[in-house]
Amino acid sequence: MIKVLKFGGTSVGSAENMCKVAQVIKDEGSKVTVLSAMSETTNGLVKICSLASKGNVDVETIDYLKTKYSICATTILKNPSSAIAMVDATYVYISEQAATYTANSNLNILAQGELLTTAIFTLYLNEQGVKAELLHVPDSMHSLEDGYVDLAHLSATLGARVKASSADTIFITQGFICTNYKGELDNLGRGGSDYSAALIGEAIGADEVQIWTDIDGMHNNDPRYVEGTYPIRKMSFTQAAELAYFGAKILHPATILPCQRNSINVRLKNTLEPSAAGTLISNEANVDSQFCAIAAKDDITVVRICSARMLMAYGFLRKVFEVFEAHKTPIDMITTSEVAVSITIDNTDHLDSIIADLNPFGNVSCDSNNTIVCVVGHIPPEEAGVNSSVFSSISDVPVKMISYGASSHSIAFLINSDNKIETLRKLNTSLFKSK
Repeated sequence: MIKVLKFGGTSVGSAENMCKVAQVIKDEGSKVTVLSAMSETTNGLVKICSLASKGNVDVETIDYLKTKYSICATTILKNPSSAIAMVDATYVYISEQAATYTANSNLNILAQGELLTTAIFTLYLNEQGVKAELLHVPDSMHSLEDGYVDLAHLSATLGARVKASSADTIFITQGFICTNYKGELDNLGRGGSDYSAALIGEAIGADEVQIWTDIDGMHNNDPRYVEGTYPIRKMSFTQAAELAYFGAKILHPATILPCQRNSINVRLKNTLEPSAAGTLISNEANVDSQFCAIAAKDDITVVRICSARMLMAYGFLRKVFEVFEAHKTPIDMITTSEVAVSITIDNTDHLDSIIADLNPFGNVSCDSNNTIVCVVGHIPPEEAGVNSSVFSSISDVPVKMISYGASSHSIAFLINSDNKIETLRKLNTSLFKSK
């Protein structure tokens, strides 16, 4: 079985954890392993970039991260001299980029965590007698002008190299980072390491992509707010995509599509408890019970357009959608009546421009501080009583919008974020009380 394994920042956050990851790679027989930067790195680099854009070099954070990586290298390696030299050179480079900050400095700085983590880890594997090769993923992971990754190039470069390698060779590479269509070092966005692993799995013809974090699989609810949650042992690609998109933090939403279109199983595992079963995502749906899990997505803004011009008119909604498309702003939910349409978005970067472009269509208003709650499972819309079983337990919580019937996998609704925790807990008690 050909496997791609991806490990998040916490999994490689210390020398001790890196040793655990190395053992997992051996036990699982990983062909390609994708690593995030060590925990705290990306947040630190974002802070360095923020201050650099204002003309300040964040010496404190630079020194902290440099020390963190130096300690890791000297702890994990028998001969750390080359790794220490890389650490020193990397943070000299970061300091120089911060001191001479330009538009590209941000992208260059943010890539350094993954590059340094994978280099140190590959040196460690080699010292352990493992035939490991380090791949520089920006050479192969190229994003196009529309934001999508050039899969043909990824397959012809990284994919071809992996397929031509000997059976005992394993590859270590970076998640998150890429080269953009301008030829600049860039990234796939927060959580993009999961997406990197899925695309690499597609490029090499993998049978399974494993996402290793610090939690035992996808839980039925958010364990940060709800007691007594439990891991879901299996679910379909569609069910997992709904949960990931609507707030389940363990998996990046874009991870699902490359694996689904190639029937590559996705397995969510816990680095701290490798023997735990985790969650298997495949073509097979979870039909053990009607309701599978609950997720919540915060920072939602509602845009409402009220216009008598909608009455018995065609083409109105198309014009509204074109506004959001022009500003590259995805829509989460939509509800309509004869004279009004309500749309939710989670990206408000272009909100003022969107409102300006929508104003000619009618009266436009906005409402922020909202959360979308999504209940996922086997929920056929023609089955009586499904709605009541969801909403009866939260009858005292005001619901602003409902999305139901588009698929047989989910019910989503919008509430004020102040009611989120109460809603998650009440739904958990009502829908999963038997477990």
